[in-house]
Amino acid sequence: MLTLSLISLGKFRKNIFFVTFSKTPKLKIIAERLFEHFGFQVPKFQSNEDALSQLGLLLRKFEGIPMLLILDDVWPGSEALVEKFKFHLSDYKILVTSRVAFHRFGIQCVLKPLVYEDAMTLFHHYALLDCNSLNTPDEDVVQKVLVLTF
Repeated sequence: MLTLSLISLGKFRKNIFFVTFSKTPKLKIIAERLFEHFGFQVPKFQSNEDALSQLGLLLRKFEGIPMLLILDDVWPGSEALVEKFKFHLSDYKILVTSRVAFHRFGIQCVLKPLVYEDAMTLFHHYALLDCNSLNTPDEDVVQKVLVLTF
C-alpha cells in the first residue's frame, strides 16, 4: 500500500491502473475495465485480439502522459498474454506481480511474505472489518484466508 501511495505521488500521479490478471485472464474484461477507467464507452469487442488492438488505440490517445499498468496475480504460463499488453508508448510501464519470478520481464523484486500483524491489517482493510468489531472472524478463519490469498 505504501509503495503505491509513493508512486502515485510521483511520476504516474493518478494514472495507475490495477488489474487482477489471475489464472485464467479474461482479456476482453481487462480491456473493458481500462476503457471505463478512462471514461470512454466500452466498444463491443469481436475477439481478444480486437480488444487489445482497441486498447492500444485508446492508450495512444494519452501518449506522453505517464501511465503504470499493474497486472496483479499473473500465473506461470501467462507470459505470452502479458506481452500483449506491451504497447510502444513513451512513459507507459507495466508492473507484473506474481508468486513466481518471470525472468523475461526484466528487473525482479522478490518480497518476503507479510508478517502476521501486517497481513491482519490488510485483511481487515479489504474485508471492511473494524479491528475492534465483535464481528471479526476468529483467528482460524483468518489464517485459512491468509494462506489462500498470500
